[in-house]
Amino acid sequence: MPFLLSRGGKNVITEVQRWQYFLRRQGISQIGKIDGDFGQLTETGTRFFQVQAGIPTTGKLDTRTLQAAASLGYTVLPDDHYEQLKQAGGPPKPTNLRSPDAATRDASFGCFKFVQLPIANRDRPERIVIRGSCDGAVADWVAANIVTVGMPQLELADGYTGRFRCHRQAEPLFRTLFEAWQKADLLHLIISYAGAFDARYIKGGSPGDAAHSARLSRDVSSLSNHAFGSAFDINTTQNWIGNTPADYGEKGCVRELVGIANKASIYWGGHFGGTRVDGMHFEIAAS
Repeated sequence: MPFLLSRGGKNVITEVQRWQYFLRRQGISQIGKIDGDFGQLTETGTRFFQVQAGIPTTGKLDTRTLQAAASLGYTVLPDDHYEQLKQAGGPPKPTNLRSPDAATRDASFGCFKFVQLPIANRDRPERIVIRGSCDGAVADWVAANIVTVGMPQLELADGYTGRFRCHRQAEPLFRTLFEAWQKADLLHLIISYAGAFDARYIKGGSPGDAAHSARLSRDVSSLSNHAFGSAFDINTTQNWIGNTPADYGEKGCVRELVGIANKASIYWGGHFGGTRVDGMHFEIAAS
């Protein structure tokens, strides 16, 4: 049997996300955000779709509506899909990829000098200020290396403003990844976007409240990969750092995205383990 959805029904949240994403792609914006909640707005949006399709306006994703949506490319899964995924566990941790260290990052994206201001002058404890390149050849490392591009696959994600900031060398790889997720019909899983380039230490990694003088990125292991523009975060609320990432079928789950990411040489923070597990986080890996 396929998944059928309705207001007040026993819905699988991820499938509600799929249906909401489909409705938004059909130009039915009345449903609002993709949030996995089949509420009044989604019921109304479903009725709009049914009117367009010339079928009974039940407000439910029933069999007739599912058939109409499938004719327009909607993916229909068996209703044991998520239970099967849960039983299989995972996604498995890749054996050919690892989170990059300082030397790997600098080799790939270039070494930069940075300072940290007093705590009163930071918007968050981990914030740093990036200066020039370590060799002095570039006066402004950010201006020379960080680009702002559009990522159309994020257009329906909450928090996306049309700007995706990352390292210029990371951009083609990230673009390939989002295109692969789109081809696999998985973009409904991305319900929010929290950014990519972010000049900072890892959470809790700041050396203290006092200012510190210039340091070189190649000498500091506690810098975030976001500071290099080689990582991005999605679905943060459901995958806070230190928490077990959302499971298959749950709101904000990203587990189905991980296998494709690994094939694109991108590592998932959900595989960090321990208190550092970070299910929102995807970064360019070291092999």
